[in-house]
Amino acid sequence: MAGKPPRHNRNPHGVNQNENENPESPSRVNLIREDMMTIATIVAATLKNRVPFFDGNPDPEVSHNWLKNVEAQLHLLEVPEGLRVVVTSFLEDRARKWWETVSPSLAEVEWITWQTFRREFLKQYYPAEFLLRKLSEFEKFKQTSDMTVMEYTSRFNDLGTYVPTIMSDETLKMHRFKKALSSRIQLALAVFRPSNFADLMGVTMSGETDIKHREE
Repeated sequence: MAGKPPRHNRNPHGVNQNENENPESPSRVNLIREDMMTIATIVAATLKNRVPFFDGNPDPEVSHNWLKNVEAQLHLLEVPEGLRVVVTSFLEDRARKWWETVSPSLAEVEWITWQTFRREFLKQYYPAEFLLRKLSEFEKFKQTSDMTVMEYTSRFNDLGTYVPTIMSDETLKMHRFKKALSSRIQLALAVFRPSNFADLMGVTMSGETDIKHREE
């Protein structure tokens, strides 16, 4: 009676499990090389797009802008979620020392992912107290008598980055924008019913121009 053919202990991807268990197996070495080449490609592409390095600047606005810039680049380059932690390559000076201090203890309790890095970065460089202060500024912000509509809009949009819930809703955004305008311009807009924020901007600037003409 012929013996049964030898069973090949392979995983669904066709890689011998014994090879996987051996850290120096050719298959594992090739996978590591491929990952390193992918990471090197991502870093090179990001550098080409001039993503700045972050040196640990304590200004929360600087750190938040850097993170938004990096996230935009990762999205533009379609970098997979599992490889986005490559952004740690863009830390230098104090930020590099901070990450080298924090990451070993994190690695002991969880797999370090992009979300891990993002959470720890915001905790360190974008404290909740700063965000609460900006929310308060947005709530109290109003157009002063010496502020043009363009200046008011610019500041409104800057502070609006800290309240994405309002800024992403057209109705809420328009309501908040009109509410903080000067009383003179609010009166000038009383007869208008703009349907979107772009139209609201247009009639607001027209109202400001009409007021100036009357004053002159």
